[in-house]
Amino acid sequence: MTISLSALEARRVAVASQGFGPKPTRPGIRQLRNLAARLNAFQIDSVNVLARAHYVPAFARLGPYRAEALDSLAYEKRELFEYWGHAACLLPIALYPLVRYRMEKRVGITREFMRTAADAYMARVYDEVAERGPLAAGDLSDAGKGTGKWWGWSPGKAALEQLFDAGLLAVAGRRRFERLYDLAERVIPRAALEAPPLPREEGMKQLICLGARAYGVGTRDDIVRYFNVDDWSDRAPPGPHWRNTKDDRRRDKPIAKRLVAELVEEGRLLPARVEGWTEDAYVHPDMRVPQRVDARGIVTPFDSLVWDRRRLARVFGMKYTIEMYTPAPKRVYGYYVCPALVGDEIVARLDLKADRERNMLVVQGAFLEPRQRATRVAAALADELRDMQTWLGLDRVAVGDRGDLARALRRAVRPRV
Repeated sequence: MTISLSALEARRVAVASQGFGPKPTRPGIRQLRNLAARLNAFQIDSVNVLARAHYVPAFARLGPYRAEALDSLAYEKRELFEYWGHAACLLPIALYPLVRYRMEKRVGITREFMRTAADAYMARVYDEVAERGPLAAGDLSDAGKGTGKWWGWSPGKAALEQLFDAGLLAVAGRRRFERLYDLAERVIPRAALEAPPLPREEGMKQLICLGARAYGVGTRDDIVRYFNVDDWSDRAPPGPHWRNTKDDRRRDKPIAKRLVAELVEEGRLLPARVEGWTEDAYVHPDMRVPQRVDARGIVTPFDSLVWDRRRLARVFGMKYTIEMYTPAPKRVYGYYVCPALVGDEIVARLDLKADRERNMLVVQGAFLEPRQRATRVAAALADELRDMQTWLGLDRVAVGDRGDLARALRRAVRPRV
């Protein structure tokens, strides 16, 4: 059976499946836990122009929740753990057996390295964490020095990351955002740690199904990329990444196409056709089409709604690029541009900054998407910006002059008398 969806239905499915809708009056840990189970990943990134990326998705969907609750779920209750999902992510602990295939690929060769004279340093790092952990890279007695370049890790950091990739270490917490590493058995709950790891292809299949559920509807590439299943990292040789060459002949052959076909045969995915899409699509059997979506939210460049730029253009008609890596004179919209969602549409993009010195949320630029009305969009986003300002502990919202939405938005966010 092939499911047929109009472009509007596909958009509503995509928004609702990402957890957008009416917001709870008092979002608490229960709502946060349910959202984590729906999205299955909060991406972590070091950029802190607005707030750390992994905190903002829950605000966009739940409203002003306590960000400390996310830290508690991850680093106290151990219901979330850090590992590679779409990128570096906080994942529900239920996914630990699913991603073990990524660890299992590396753990054998990592242990083998640690037994050789050439890699005795990594063994010493592991032993020091076992004795003194949790430790940051800078806490090691012999961390060495980095190159100062992007990814120019110190030897200590490189060893810790390899041990983390192999599942021998886990992230026990963060100190001013820096990872603190400890033995996996002291971080990961015993039930998850002792659960038999799934065979590699079954783990990949389950991640693809979760990607389909979280996206609602997507092409094969869409649902596979949600957790970057069968990407260059999954197919890379098992050794430390700094020892791997760029020779693609050493990588495993791609298998995602076969896995998705098998999932359809097994009834775990359903084929779909979407109006206007040139590629075949897939949905999870639990997919439901909502009659309407009452959503309002501002998402960062690292939100799962906008991870895949090609999908964003196909579903929402938005051409979106992260311009923080673009030289300032060549930027079109700004440094940290966040798409804004109202109903089932992305209606605007806002260049946002939390100015801690002046204690204000600054909208440095505000730009309408095509076929949107400034007054309607400004009225909807003014309340969202005020909520964000309060959530960030800032005093007020300030709107700059850049963009065709700026004037209307500035009027809409003026303090009410």
